[in-house]
Amino acid sequence: MQGNLNTYSHSINFEQDKCTGGMACMKVCPVEAIRIRNKKAKMLEDKCIDCGECIKVCETGAIVPLTNTFKDFSKFNYTVAIPSLALYSQFDRHIKPKTILSSLKKIGFDEVVDITRACNSVLKAQMKYIKEYKGKKPVIISFCPTCIKLIQIRYPELISNIAPIISPMELAAKEMRKEISARAGIKSDEIGVIYITPCPPRMIQISESYNSDMDGSIPISEIYNTLYSAIQQIILDKTDETEYFDLSGFGLNYAISGGLRFMMNNENSIAVSGLNDVLFILDEIEKGKLHNVDFVEMDSCPEGCIGGPMVMENTYIARTKILNLINYLGETKIPIGKKDIYENCDIIYENIFEPLAREHINMDIKSALNKMAEKKKTLSKLPEINCGACGSPTCETFAEDIVNGEVGLNECVILENERLKKLLNRK
Repeated sequence: MQGNLNTYSHSINFEQDKCTGGMACMKVCPVEAIRIRNKKAKMLEDKCIDCGECIKVCETGAIVPLTNTFKDFSKFNYTVAIPSLALYSQFDRHIKPKTILSSLKKIGFDEVVDITRACNSVLKAQMKYIKEYKGKKPVIISFCPTCIKLIQIRYPELISNIAPIISPMELAAKEMRKEISARAGIKSDEIGVIYITPCPPRMIQISESYNSDMDGSIPISEIYNTLYSAIQQIILDKTDETEYFDLSGFGLNYAISGGLRFMMNNENSIAVSGLNDVLFILDEIEKGKLHNVDFVEMDSCPEGCIGGPMVMENTYIARTKILNLINYLGETKIPIGKKDIYENCDIIYENIFEPLAREHINMDIKSALNKMAEKKKTLSKLPEINCGACGSPTCETFAEDIVNGEVGLNECVILENERLKKLLNRK
């Protein structure tokens, strides 16, 4: 494990000894949560939403996800793997989900659970929720922990728009824990349920949120090589022919952005992916411009989970593979006449999402107004060219950092050069 998930509040860690002070991470951060101070990148914990964009661009490997390894699950007597649907898109086209699931058992898991049937059950709950919803539109449907955290931090007034519906992986984890415990006579706390994930924030969500029935997660990128070797051996030995996994081609639509919108066949809805577009849509919802839209499907990664920072395959090739798999499995609508093993399960959250308070939220109005006025005054002194040379992403954030006492005005390279020129001219 590259860090302690129980004590660290984020799923991303900045390793200072590897950092060379490059500004790529700061420039790519969509919520301006990174600063360069003393030639080292640092995270502003109250702003970071764990999107993982910084991981993608860090060339020195100084920014790493906090990850689990198999060693972390050795304390369990029985281990269950629940792979993200994105895993099915990471291998050659001829490698089908059944082989991938079989390979997870081959590398050490006692049991493996596909979530496509759980996806169909969750879909029914979502359709019912939207039909009965009487609140302010649009409903926001997202299982993306980054999107949820973004709303909690920057758009707390939109929390009530989030559909309080359990994710397919949590539903599968909860029910499989019960089922295995009853079937095998194993105590619930002796069963380790592990999610094979494409993104870092899922790890923190599992460790600290809504009483998750998962015990940890392993990145797709970390398990990929081991899994690929097992797949090749299974193909060679033809041993996956003895395994049976009840997959749903229709449920597989959850793997890609727009899949939910397609499954619901709702033309009065929006599917948005990629953080910049998510931010734009949330701004529009906040302004009341989308009040006639039934729901918005939201993913922080481009094209959904298949575009996560801890996958191996090109996002657009992965999307093509998922669409080919959907066609291969042959289901084009919710299965009728097939038993829904999750039909009577509780799919609605017992708790609600809450705002993640930031410093300025707890400040009294007078202090907040004074701080805003001071920030505006400071900003008027700056060149407003957003060069980033000061170690803050924009002049506005630099002004905020000055007001917060983190830096001084003399750290603006442009102003300091002008000051030195004036001194030279006097001489």
